[in-house]
Amino acid sequence: MTDRQTDRQTDRQQPHYKYFYEKITGTGKYSKFSDAPSNTGLILEEHLKAIRGGTIKSIIESEKLVNLLNSRMKSKAGGSNRRLAIMIGMLTTDKENPIKENPTREEKSSFSQEKYKFMLESPFDISNKCCTVMKKKPLHEYHRKTGRNPITATMASESKLRTQKWLQNGCNGFNLKIPTSNPMSFWTEQDVLLYIKINNLPICSVYGDVVIDYDAEGSVNGQMDLSELSADYGLFDTGNRPLKTTGCSRTGCVLCGFGCHLEKPGEGRFERLKETHPGMYKLLDVIENNGVTYREAIDWINEHGNMNIRY
Repeated sequence: MTDRQTDRQTDRQQPHYKYFYEKITGTGKYSKFSDAPSNTGLILEEHLKAIRGGTIKSIIESEKLVNLLNSRMKSKAGGSNRRLAIMIGMLTTDKENPIKENPTREEKSSFSQEKYKFMLESPFDISNKCCTVMKKKPLHEYHRKTGRNPITATMASESKLRTQKWLQNGCNGFNLKIPTSNPMSFWTEQDVLLYIKINNLPICSVYGDVVIDYDAEGSVNGQMDLSELSADYGLFDTGNRPLKTTGCSRTGCVLCGFGCHLEKPGEGRFERLKETHPGMYKLLDVIENNGVTYREAIDWINEHGNMNIRY
């Protein structure tokens, strides 16, 4: 096998973003600067920035890159161009020329991921393919083997993408490659909680109980409200008052950290896990990725990303 073939195999095995980022910025494997130059023991600061991951300013021929990405975006030549622009902070809200060199904060797309560039230098592997590997791929395989089509409980209110899909396909996507039924698309979280409360349905213990959300309606816990009489006298609509669960509001894979940096103090998933499932909480010190435990990975992200993920 030639060196070029080996390099190509290595490129395919690297994280997708990191490969493009290093190639475009001239860092990492593609760095034009050595950690130990033979002619001097010093490395210029701008060289160090490039080696450590760089900034937009360290991108070689960035104006040329902008023109290239814009032309490829217009011709729809693959999603890698858009993903790269998102990662390095060049994607803007301009539909004609969405890629721009050093855009202002107002011009940047809301999807910009520039603040997460530090993750490219993490000592552990990173991927956005967990749902594909653990959920989508097995279900697609099951569909192929059995011919059965899925029925899901996703709701349009949960994300922009699900809203777009509902507007496009409705509750029953008969014309999709895999026909899918989403009968709850038009429901909201409040609809679900109200249905549970009215019908006194049992729910998983991690959610706790369905109660009135006094903070959301601006009233005081314990204060009498006439809507409470509706069950006996039919005076008011039962659904007037906002509801919430006393436990988890949403659940997913137990140790998934997606969005954990946005959680409020005392409400973090790992903080809750420590109280509700101490045995599973101990896995933070057991699970490893490239020799780095889950807890150590959280500490690394907090330190290098200026975040405050609590556990």
